[in-house]
Amino acid sequence: MMSSERIVLQIPVSLSAGELAQLCRVKPDSAAFEVVEESLDAVNEYAAPKAVIKWATVNGVEGDITDIDGTVFKSKVVADKLKDTPRVFLSVITAGSGLENCPDFDGDPFLDTLNGALLAHATAYTIRFMKDSFGFDGSSMLNPGSLPDWPIRNNFALFDLIGNVPEIGVTIRENGYMKPWNTTSHIHFSGHGYQNCSLCRKYDCIGRRAKFNREEYVRIFGVEPE
Repeated sequence: MMSSERIVLQIPVSLSAGELAQLCRVKPDSAAFEVVEESLDAVNEYAAPKAVIKWATVNGVEGDITDIDGTVFKSKVVADKLKDTPRVFLSVITAGSGLENCPDFDGDPFLDTLNGALLAHATAYTIRFMKDSFGFDGSSMLNPGSLPDWPIRNNFALFDLIGNVPEIGVTIRENGYMKPWNTTSHIHFSGHGYQNCSLCRKYDCIGRRAKFNREEYVRIFGVEPE
C-alpha cells in the first residue's frame, strides 16, 4: 500500500445484546439492558458506520513541529509520540446517520448512546483491519480537539491529507468539528495503546478511556497540571 492510496471501509454490524450493552456501558442486570434488547434488531438493520483510512509518511520531527506527507502540524504531543515513527495511518471514523433513518428512534433519548456505541464498534473494527491487513497496531491514537495542544482545527489538515472524506458521509464545519456528531479523526501510530485521555485534565469526563498520567504530562509540557 503506497502513501497515495486510501481505503474506505463499510463496517458490518451484527451485534448481540450483550455486545451492544457493553458498547453502551450498560450492565446486564440494569433496567437499561431492556432498552438495549428492544433496540437491537433496528440497530443491526439500520446502522451504517464507515471509515476512511490512509497510510502516510512522517517526514520528520523538529521541536514541536511534525511533517506528515508535507503537511506540518504544530503540537508537543504529536511531536513526542511520532518522533521515532516512520509511518502512520490517518483515519476518519463515523457511526453514520443510519439510525436517524429508522422511525423506531425518532425522538429517542437513547439514540446518542447507541450512536456512541456504534462509533466504538467502528473504531475497534478499523483498528483490527489495520492489524489484520497490514500488521499495524493502530491502537495508539492522536485525535484533534482532545487536548489544548492538539486543537480541533487540525481536522482541516487531516481531511486534506486523507482526501474526499465526504465519501463516507462526513463533512467538516467552519469551526473544525465534524458532522455527523458521532465521528472521530485520528493519527494512528504503533505504540502501547496511547490515548489522549492520559494527558487530559478533564478528570471527571464520562468518556475517559485512560487514566490521567501526571508524570507524562510534566515530561511533555514541562509544567505541573493545574
